[in-house]
Amino acid sequence: MAQRETAAQKRNRIAMLLADYDARSRDLRKLTKDVDTLKEQIREIPAGTYGEWTRAEGTPRTIVDHAAVKKYFAEHGAELPTKTTEAPIIVTHQAK
Repeated sequence: MAQRETAAQKRNRIAMLLADYDARSRDLRKLTKDVDTLKEQIREIPAGTYGEWTRAEGTPRTIVDHAAVKKYFAEHGAELPTKTTEAPIIVTHQAK
């Protein structure tokens, strides 16, 4: 028969889950920053083949200029269409 999880065990399991989430999200932010720095450096390299690697340009995408859209709606006195997203998860460590 399976044993039920006690309240203390549940709190401990959730605390470990939140700590793991916090650590991994910090790692992800650091990696994202590193990738952005590398991207800036790679943009300076001309297209070509370098050893086993090829540096090339992809096709640029056309994306919405959100600042211009907001300005347009403001100029015409119209309300900007919005939608509500899911609330972000915020995990903070409580120092004792």
